[in-house]
Amino acid sequence: MNRPTVADAEELRLAAETARAAAAPGNELVVAAEGNISVLTPGDRLHVTASGTRLGRLQPSDFVEMSRSRLLAGIEECTSDAAWKDVLTGGTDAGTARPSVEAGLHAVLGEQLGAGVILHTHPTPVLALMAAGRGEELARERMIPDHVVMCGTRSVLLDYVDPGLELAKQALRLVREGEARSNVWLLAGHGMVAHALTAEAALDVTLMVVKMARLLLAAGPDAAALPSSEVRRIASREDERYRRALLRVDAG
Repeated sequence: MNRPTVADAEELRLAAETARAAAAPGNELVVAAEGNISVLTPGDRLHVTASGTRLGRLQPSDFVEMSRSRLLAGIEECTSDAAWKDVLTGGTDAGTARPSVEAGLHAVLGEQLGAGVILHTHPTPVLALMAAGRGEELARERMIPDHVVMCGTRSVLLDYVDPGLELAKQALRLVREGEARSNVWLLAGHGMVAHALTAEAALDVTLMVVKMARLLLAAGPDAAALPSSEVRRIASREDERYRRALLRVDAG
């Protein structure tokens, strides 16, 4: 693979800095080596965290550069974890850092949403709400105007799928069927994924989802959401689109 450009290096520095902030214990987003982050640059390149990396200690050197097209082809062609491992490692020696097994999911979302940053975390409040059978509520309902601004009108909710190849296959199927246009994906029994144009914005989106999960948990099952007509109005307002652009959020 090509060496990162100067622009790539700055994006990786910012992504690593944001990942370390995301891993702060008070955020309840990750524990130990949970979660991963990727930087998608124009063209075919994707930089994703190495497997087993702690986000709280992440450095730019902890990213592995990959071909997005190779990953997408592997998702379609692989029928076993062993074959998927070969796609991830690319035949490199055992001493080379291995990319996160979730690299395929990052590649799929990158194909749909374009260049930017994808942050995958395992937030306790989000997992708690989904474990209570209220994941659809978090995906479908919008509670406050900024929830619409940061996360769009609806999020994607996936039932539990084995992380790695099977999850990537499921995500690719939904994207190809045109059913998954959103910058927030909720993964039952697993966590969530946020896409934005910058690392800072991807963390902002993540924290907004966590905030809404806490709100729903506190309010109980009778929480009052915004009317759908109001959600659509907020999403279409010129001033809110302007603010979304300033925040570097690409809300689907």
